[in-house]
Amino acid sequence: MSLKVYTALAARLRVLTDPALRDRGEGPIPHVVMIAMMAAAAITIGGLILAVGEDWVDLIPDSMP
Repeated sequence: MSLKVYTALAARLRVLTDPALRDRGEGPIPHVVMIAMMAAAAITIGGLILAVGEDWVDLIPDSMP
């Protein structure tokens, strides 16, 4: 199973990085870096929202007065 996945990924990477087979324009590597940066930013923002939400919920009193 892992050999099949590895060969498929290797073949796809070879197609993406081969100048003869690649479309004209920007190469695939800057695009991959941009997607990785956007994913990291999304994870960071999600973590911040979760932390703020948990702190906000902690302010709610446990017992009624």
